Amino acid sequence: MSSQFLLNMALHTSGIGFFVSLISEILLLVLIVYKSRESFGHYKYLMIVYNVVLIMYSIATSNANLAAHSTETSYVLFRMYHGPNRTVGPLFILQFCTMYVTMLIILSVHFIYRYVAIFYHKYIWIFNKFYLGLWVLGSFTLGMLLISLKYFFLGEFPHFTEQLREEFLTNYNLTMDQVLYNGPIYYVYYSISTSSKVKFQICDEKDVCTKPIGVWLTMLALCSCFVICLAVMGYFGTRCYYRLYQMKSELSEHTRKMQKQLLFALVIQAGIPIVIMYTPTALLLVSPIVGVSFGAYSNIAVSMVAVYPPLDQLAIIWIIRDYRNAIKREKPHLRGLIKINFSGLFCRKVAQQEVTSLYSKGRTSL
Repeated sequence: MSSQFLLNMALHTSGIGFFVSLISEILLLVLIVYKSRESFGHYKYLMIVYNVVLIMYSIATSNANLAAHSTETSYVLFRMYHGPNRTVGPLFILQFCTMYVTMLIILSVHFIYRYVAIFYHKYIWIFNKFYLGLWVLGSFTLGMLLISLKYFFLGEFPHFTEQLREEFLTNYNLTMDQVLYNGPIYYVYYSISTSSKVKFQICDEKDVCTKPIGVWLTMLALCSCFVICLAVMGYFGTRCYYRLYQMKSELSEHTRKMQKQLLFALVIQAGIPIVIMYTPTALLLVSPIVGVSFGAYSNIAVSMVAVYPPLDQLAIIWIIRDYRNAIKREKPHLRGLIKINFSGLFCRKVAQQEVTSLYSKGRTSL
């Protein structure tokens, strides 16, 4: 595949993915609001929050309209520059990055909730509406603080621009005046003048390389956030799974099935972005450190970022039985409709089902 084809694929995927994502996200949001049983408790609101964040993520992805490029020393996200002000364009890239990081943090909060619900249900109040707002505010704040480092240290600098100039001209036939970029450039080239030409090298004759300290510290902070979030999901998810397995005899069949269903849905909800979004991105971010370049093929990962939301939403709708059954019940009516009448689709009231507590008979939330 040519570099130009990969570039066009990345640029067009974000637009197509936006409309598909928006439909699936609104559908799941309506299902969560109207088809979640009362026993979901505060988790219902956490699901709503994550779905709203996904909608914001889809909007940010569409606004940014990103492509990517990897070299032996750098990995940058870029977008086409159409004027009139070069200071505004990078903000769209940073808006996307903020939602990207915030989404991972809120996924970690999901696993913390599931852990508290199973092990320490008496403390589930820390996820009521007020405190849930604090969790969400904290996630957004942390995401914005991390991405603000990208703005100050991974933005456009003259020496970075010169280093990327030949790459963009060779691969995409673009000048640096036609693009806006942001991303880590781990090693800065320096020039050696000879009688015939100027030779650019990464390291000098003593194998000493110029490493911008701000770039490395920023990437250390971002990578630490990724690792901590993945560790939280892995640890709490594993603990919850084994705890539910040990407590089979203590739980009612209904409670056990619902807890396993929600935990499995959460694992899938986290697994899809980890596999098709965060792992490829982590590989692309780390590869320049060891001198590995993926060039224009980095755009494949960017395309996957754009199509992730509908895959995630459809998986959740299928896994959670209440949502799946709601779709199946309305399927005959949908066949004869051009427009979906959401007000008629979800007007039936879901009967509340009493759930036996893990630790007490009075518990009615999961």
